[in-house]
Amino acid sequence: MKGQYYIILVLIFAILVSIFAISNAAPVDINFLYWHYTISQALVILLSAATGAVAIGIVGVFGQVSHGIKVRGLNNRIKNLEKENEELRVQLQGLQREIEAATGRDTHVSKDEDESNNQTYGKEHPNES
Repeated sequence: MKGQYYIILVLIFAILVSIFAISNAAPVDINFLYWHYTISQALVILLSAATGAVAIGIVGVFGQVSHGIKVRGLNNRIKNLEKENEELRVQLQGLQREIEAATGRDTHVSKDEDESNNQTYGKEHPNES
């Protein structure tokens, strides 16, 4: 829905710029470096608006690419942390079995108890948002 409002605002702005350009259609002299032109002021206004729109579009594309790279990096970090978490769980289970074998006592922590302990100490479970 937000995108639709944005498109409507852009169209309204484009219409206002067009009306302004058409109502100011007198010829103007343009001097740029060594060039000298006499063209319609409406054309100058429309070309300026189009150039600005293209510039903003390019900046927006770079922002999106940068954001995409950042998201990809964070997703890779999540995968690595989940893998490390699983490796640590396996290591914990191995250590618990060693303790059980050495002492004869049950040291197994169920997943429900583990999650309860994580919440008690202020840690969230990695699969919760």
